[in-house]
Amino acid sequence: MYGGTKGAHPSIAVLLGAHWLAACAQPLVVDWPLATVPYEIEPGGRIVVDVRVNERGPYRFAIDSAATGSFAFSRMADELGLEPLAGVTSTVYGAVATGTYPVIAVDRLELGGTIWEGAQLTALPGRTNATSTLDGILGADFLRRYSIGFSVQTNTASIYRPDMVSQRSYRGWTAIRTDPRYFGSSPEPLRFIAIELEGEPLNALLDLGAGISILNSAAVRNFSLRAVGGSDDSVFSGAIEDLPLSARLSTQRVRTGSIGWRNEIFLIGDFEIFETLRSADIPLAILGSGLFHQRDFIVDFTRERLLVRTAMDEIETAGD
Repeated sequence: MYGGTKGAHPSIAVLLGAHWLAACAQPLVVDWPLATVPYEIEPGGRIVVDVRVNERGPYRFAIDSAATGSFAFSRMADELGLEPLAGVTSTVYGAVATGTYPVIAVDRLELGGTIWEGAQLTALPGRTNATSTLDGILGADFLRRYSIGFSVQTNTASIYRPDMVSQRSYRGWTAIRTDPRYFGSSPEPLRFIAIELEGEPLNALLDLGAGISILNSAAVRNFSLRAVGGSDDSVFSGAIEDLPLSARLSTQRVRTGSIGWRNEIFLIGDFEIFETLRSADIPLAILGSGLFHQRDFIVDFTRERLLVRTAMDEIETAGD
């Protein structure tokens, strides 16, 4: 998922396939966003929006807060005639594999009314289960310019100026602190949050590009959790390669801040991402967007917090 580069910054990219469950919720209050765009949740759990590239499209891009760079898959690059930049490559350390890929430049990338000029995207083959229906990934190099809010009532993503969200109190929402951490020479941090799993504290990587959450084996051992086997056709799908899934578990309780979930499914595995994060022997979780599909939430990059609406029946509040 992370690595060295030649002529470009290294990139971390997490993109996992999973299933999700929908629920009703109240709409997100709109406070004069720069843009509001529809999104969909794919069967794999990915949050997908329509993006225009060089005034063509729309193209389907997944939103991924745990990708330090943004990516274009080869079919879109071929269609647009985008040539690799001479002498510029990026080594991407994915969830299950590592590879070095060319970098392409686009004149104009547009999401709603927001425009990114002169963007450089790493070109990936896009041959995995998780990427076969996508044209690209919007990573933190784009997302951190804004605050991004998601409304499950209207299935829309709102893009705000950072100061707009930072100045709001957001009563009725829970603010969860995010802890930015840099790895190697990457110019973009990954963001971690503190959770409790079965009442025990655990660090978790916030990964909106993952449809489901995962645990490393150290967490399973530390918390004496019992994993169950996966079915023969279960596959962990990353940005670079797919991998057969051998185990998963259902947890009784997950909590962060003042909200909690019951009976959440975690995938189990010692994937390359844990080596990248230097945590193969340290209990760690990757918290996917599947936990937040049932509620409104905002990623406030400026104040390093995750805002989650708590006035919903499916959320277990503190003291319950």
